[in-house]
Amino acid sequence: MSTSEAPAMTQAAIRKLVADSVTTALEAQAANMANTDNTTRPREAPVAKQCTYKEFMSCQPDRSCLS
Repeated sequence: MSTSEAPAMTQAAIRKLVADSVTTALEAQAANMANTDNTTRPREAPVAKQCTYKEFMSCQPDRSCLS
């Protein structure tokens, strides 16, 4: 083996690296979710106003006929 070659990694070393990186990613995600203010997001979509076809077709861009 020459001095410029890196030593081969064992399967156990590879598995440990993968497990460590997954653990780190999950911890970062959990910390991010704990720091996120989830109260600003709406829980459900607002209900659209019911209107007739004629009302819809006569709606003007400056009027809020659909709210």
